Amino acid sequence: MKRLQDLSKQELESLLSRELNIEEYVQKVKKIIEDVAKMGDRAVVEYTKKIDNVEISTPKVELSEIREISSNVSDVVKQAIDTIFEHVVNVNKVLVQKDRIFVCRGMIITFRYVPIDRPGLYVPRNYISTLIMLSSLAHVAGCREIVVTTPPVPGKKISEAFAYAILKIPNCSLYVGNGVACIAAMAYGTETIPKVDKIFGPGNMYIQAAKYVVSSRVAIDGIEGPTELVLYVDTSDEKKIRQGVADTLAELEHGSASIAVVLSKRENVLNLFEEEYNRLSKEKLLGRLVTLLVDDVGQVIEFINNFAPEHVEILVDDVKEAKKIIREVRNAGVISLNTSCTYLDYCAGPCHVLPTSGFARSRGTMTPLDFAKCIAVVEHFDKSLIKHGIVVAELENMTLHKRGLEMLGD
Repeated sequence: MKRLQDLSKQELESLLSRELNIEEYVQKVKKIIEDVAKMGDRAVVEYTKKIDNVEISTPKVELSEIREISSNVSDVVKQAIDTIFEHVVNVNKVLVQKDRIFVCRGMIITFRYVPIDRPGLYVPRNYISTLIMLSSLAHVAGCREIVVTTPPVPGKKISEAFAYAILKIPNCSLYVGNGVACIAAMAYGTETIPKVDKIFGPGNMYIQAAKYVVSSRVAIDGIEGPTELVLYVDTSDEKKIRQGVADTLAELEHGSASIAVVLSKRENVLNLFEEEYNRLSKEKLLGRLVTLLVDDVGQVIEFINNFAPEHVEILVDDVKEAKKIIREVRNAGVISLNTSCTYLDYCAGPCHVLPTSGFARSRGTMTPLDFAKCIAVVEHFDKSLIKHGIVVAELENMTLHKRGLEMLGD
């Protein structure tokens, strides 16, 4: 435990700097991507056997097979998937945009929101929550065809629950195979896996490197790194504190590269976090925990904005203080107030695919708008604007543009 204001400049920069060292992974995935581009399905099948140790005859999973696999799902699992899927859809419907029309200077300018035709969703092996989150957004956006790829589960390609969730997605096709090979297949297209318009989905550094490599051919949602949490706790409520400890450990369960920074004005509270972390880290591989004492909420806000974390969790008794943090935090993927970030991960409604590694400075929570694009339509023109356009064209020495404007104004 350290006091935030006592950190040296070097210590603070080291904590805030979380640049992804992706180049070493890029070199490892290039050969797979090149082989898939050349050999299509055969390369996907071969790399699935070589890397995942699973034999498949084809990446395509037929609808009849999905139905057969899903037939043994319990009623409890069905109800959970049904309820969460419906809830995520309903929450995100509020963000669907209608066409916006602007009339001025005799012109009609329309901004049309058009869904992406064919998004490709990469879902880590048996991550049913990710499948629900991403497919719900694509469905709400109105995408015509949804392509889902995922590494296979040994013995049956996908689990019963995964199969049941797939059946809930309209206009969806499913393909299994090695993760990197599937990213390449969605970028280039194969005999069975169609080329997509944009690739979405989380994954380890090999998956992120693969997305990076193919991003010159197909749009991607972003490059994501390890899980991050900044938690601010200022409460005497023992239940809230225990919840904060549980949430912190849950995020650090994502692996050794994950990080959680816990901020508090209360030294005794930070001691509880450290004690539980030290106890559990003897039994389980966890990420890095940093505990920092702060003097006031201003320090908390400044740290969060500089860190730009994936998750922010606020557990406080003072509602005014909480609202101030929410109002002034500009850089975060998602914020949970007096509720669990784990709850957001699974069932609150907002998508749990979030920016990491400081990218929350430019991106936030993924929404249906990520699965759509805006097309501007301009009807008619205003002669009084043309002369100003001509001036700018002259400044840029764009003589043919100038001539086009002059003809329009005649």
